[in-house]
Amino acid sequence: MKALGQEHPVAADGNLRIYNAPYDNERKPTLVINLETNLWRDTESGAYGGIYDLAYELTGSCNRSELNMYIATEMSKFQKISMRQEPDIVEKRKRKMRL
Repeated sequence: MKALGQEHPVAADGNLRIYNAPYDNERKPTLVINLETNLWRDTESGAYGGIYDLAYELTGSCNRSELNMYIATEMSKFQKISMRQEPDIVEKRKRKMRL
């Protein structure tokens, strides 16, 4: 959901997180994600599934390669942002004493 621009859920209850549905024009908080099973369900329409089902709801495409490309593109946007925020820390090897 971070890759789709929703950093924080609207509500949370244990392993369940409620987000505004990104595929709905009204953006109602009907998308419930179970963090334990990594599955989602829309409380209004009844749609549910995994990441490919969510990508289908967002794109409307059934083509598996297009869904893979969409998911990879959205995730790469998130990865680039998070990579820039982390400082580069390179540790030097410590010298070992030999006897």
